[in-house]
Amino acid sequence: MPDYGTEEVADHAIALTLALCRQLFPLDAEAKRLGWKINVAAKMRRLRTLTFGLIGLGAIGTATALRAKALGFRVIFFDPYLPRGARKALGIERAESLDELLQASDVVSVHCPLTKETRGMIGARKIALMRPAAFLVNTARGDIVQKAPLFAALRAGRLGGAGLDVVEHEPLQTAEEAATPNLIVTCHAAFCSPEGMIEMRTSSAKIARAAVRGEPVWNKVN
Repeated sequence: MPDYGTEEVADHAIALTLALCRQLFPLDAEAKRLGWKINVAAKMRRLRTLTFGLIGLGAIGTATALRAKALGFRVIFFDPYLPRGARKALGIERAESLDELLQASDVVSVHCPLTKETRGMIGARKIALMRPAAFLVNTARGDIVQKAPLFAALRAGRLGGAGLDVVEHEPLQTAEEAATPNLIVTCHAAFCSPEGMIEMRTSSAKIARAAVRGEPVWNKVN
């Protein structure tokens, strides 16, 4: 189903981004301890000073780019399969390589499919290219980002944080993984909403009906 959940996943990626940039979870925990110290003030970022980098600019990537742009981010993307011209149509910038995007971005948001090419694509070497205060957001597929080097970087303070709706070998496997600092994890739930579920079932029924009637089917994968 290529055309359902686009809005939900884009919204979720932005929600994770805002939670990281504005340190919502640490602030929530501090307030609920009946404190008011704002210990994370130095980590709270002004969005208009940040670069939002997208890996992949398909439907969900594009929807996320538009949301990030509306919030004031400088938006860049890397997508080697996208024809020239998209940057002008959307008013965003194009990185010529993944390394360039990782080095330039304060937020890196993953929106590419899981393929032989992208499996494990974000590993130790790529993470080392990211800025020390950068945030990594993944609402695509867990196996694109290698969990061990990402969590190691978070524990060592080499990244500002990560927001993951999907993880490699999900769900989280140990209490140690769950205790990784500066980590937000949601339960592969970015696509969820009552509206999205209705859209998925309605579109599936329309496609099935077209197939049995011998009519054109718009989502063939072979």
